[in-house]
Amino acid sequence: MDRTDYQILNLLQQDSRTTLKAIGDQVGLTAPAVSERIRRMEERGVIKNFSISIDRTLLTSNLTGYILVAVFPEKYSQFCKFCQDTPAITAHHHLVGKLNALMRFAVKDTRELDKLLASIKRYGDSQTSVELGSYFEYKDVPLPK
Repeated sequence: MDRTDYQILNLLQQDSRTTLKAIGDQVGLTAPAVSERIRRMEERGVIKNFSISIDRTLLTSNLTGYILVAVFPEKYSQFCKFCQDTPAITAHHHLVGKLNALMRFAVKDTRELDKLLASIKRYGDSQTSVELGSYFEYKDVPLPK
């Protein structure tokens, strides 16, 4: 991958709906050349998918944040299924350490958060942080020198 590929990644990260022509104009390539580079990055697994970012606080989920859990090792596979099946959990990451799971949540209110935390207790102890604001969701990938 060269600097141009990294520039394309950063432009797609900012807005995955950016047209191939607009990307090409910014990196000095034709739209077909940009398309080919994107296709190669998808084939290599560098680009995993194209998605949108939703501000759930503007929907029905007024309360968002993170939960760290010390999941009992023997319950981790059950916990993974619980996370997958629970709409309030919007992301789940497996970590190394005593607190071995990190989830992002989005709930309507504190009552719903309390119910979620009660459900999580079956799998281990948890620590919860409520999000006050978000300054950024991603950063540009540094260009190679």
